[in-house]
Amino acid sequence: MIIIFDKKANELINLLAEKFDVDLSKDHPFGKLITRQNNLWKGCLPNNWTYHFHGSHCKFENTITKQILDVTINRGKNYGLFVDSSLFWFIEITKELNYVYEKIETREVLTNCINILEKEQYIIDIGEFGYKSFILNKKANLN
Repeated sequence: MIIIFDKKANELINLLAEKFDVDLSKDHPFGKLITRQNNLWKGCLPNNWTYHFHGSHCKFENTITKQILDVTINRGKNYGLFVDSSLFWFIEITKELNYVYEKIETREVLTNCINILEKEQYIIDIGEFGYKSFILNKKANLN
């Protein structure tokens, strides 16, 4: 589920970057999109996706499947960054992950799973100021 979140988050960010010719290698690549001085802060993307910048995040929603991803945009190239609540939300509304949701059912169970994944170093906490924010450990053997 974390790998799916990471893959989809990066796919949508790249789709957004392609549409607006955004250089993702820059420090603040979304500067022209997040300002309210133009109408670029929200809109539509191919494949039935909408986007909406809010604070340090971009919310993507599929208008057909109702799948939602809330992607952090201010942490360098770590677009698969998640907190337990955003991952829970993603699992809850992603049809392909219904079997996972049926097993965890509560955010507390997911938080326990996340703690184990962090301990085993499958995910890394890169949060600041005491807030946990995780990314997939690309160096971990995930197979």
